Amino acid sequence: MLVGRRLRIGAAVTLAGAAAGVILPDRLRLDHRFPFVDIAAFRPHVSASALAAAALLATRPRSRPAAASLAAVALAGAGAVAGRAVRRPAPPAGPDDLTILSFNVLRGQADTGQLATLIAARAPDFVVLPEAGADFRDKLMPQVEMLGYRSWVSTAVGTKDAQGVTLLAASTVGDVHVRSGSGMRVRHLEATGGVLGRRSLFAVHTTAPMGRRRADRWRRDLALVEQWCHGPVEPIVVGDFNATLDHAPLRAAVGTCRSAAAGTGKGLVGTYPASGARWRGIQIDHVFVPAAAATTGFEVIDIEGSDHRAVLARVRLPA
Repeated sequence: MLVGRRLRIGAAVTLAGAAAGVILPDRLRLDHRFPFVDIAAFRPHVSASALAAAALLATRPRSRPAAASLAAVALAGAGAVAGRAVRRPAPPAGPDDLTILSFNVLRGQADTGQLATLIAARAPDFVVLPEAGADFRDKLMPQVEMLGYRSWVSTAVGTKDAQGVTLLAASTVGDVHVRSGSGMRVRHLEATGGVLGRRSLFAVHTTAPMGRRRADRWRRDLALVEQWCHGPVEPIVVGDFNATLDHAPLRAAVGTCRSAAAGTGKGLVGTYPASGARWRGIQIDHVFVPAAAATTGFEVIDIEGSDHRAVLARVRLPA
C-alpha cells in the first residue's frame, strides 16, 4: 500500500516536472534553447490541453495526485497568458493617433491588390512589410502612390524578397528620414523625424529560431532590439519577431515598451499560420510602442497569399 502511494507520488512529481518543461520553459530558463524555443510559443494551447488532461485524470482516484500536479502547472501557464485575452476600456480614436500596419508578405507572394485595398481603406501612417524587397515594392507602389505613400527597401535591387523589409510612409507623417541598418540576419529599416520627433520607428524581421544555430541567431537579433528599447527615448518596433510574449528573450528585449495588443483582448489572436483558425495560431507579428502610449484600435486581418495575417494598430504616442 505504502509502495503504491510512493509510486503514485513519484509519478506525479515526474509528470509535473515534464509539464513544467513544456508549459513553463521561460521560468526554467530553457525557452532560449532549441526545441524549447518553439514549444514556448504554444503555451496557451498546451496549458489548455494540460488542464483538460488533468480533469480527465482526476476522474480516477489513483490518478488524482498526478492530476493535481499537472493542474498546478497548467494553471500557472494559463495565468501567464490570461492577461493578453483581457479587454480594458480604451480611449476613443483621435486625429493625432498613429496607425501602423505590419504584414509579412511571404517572400513577396502576398496579394498586392488586397493589400493596396486595405491601405486605401485604413490609411495607415506607416506600413511595415517583412519579406518584401524591391520586386514586391515595385508591384505594390503603382497601386498606392496616388495615395501619397513613399517607400524604402532595406536591401539592394536584385536581392530576394525574403531577405528584405519594406517600409511605406504616408504623406501625413511629414519629413521622415529612413536608413537601412545591419545587425540582424535580415537588414532592418529605421525611420526618424516627421511625426516621430525624436523617436525612431524600426521595421524588423528577426530570424526564425528553427534549430540550434538559428535559435542563436534569433537571440542576437533580439539583443539588437533590446539596445533600442533600452535607449533614452522609447522607440516603436514593428514587424515579424518570430516570437511571442511567452518567450523571455522577447520580453527582455522590449523592456518597458509594450505590445499595442495589450488591453485589447486580442493578444492571443494568432497571426501565424494564417491557414488555420485564429485560436490555433500564435501571435509573432507585433507592434511595440512606448509604455505610455495608448492603444485606440487593434485588428488582425487576413490577406491572401501569405502564411501570416496582418496586424493593424492605432496608437496615441506620449508627448
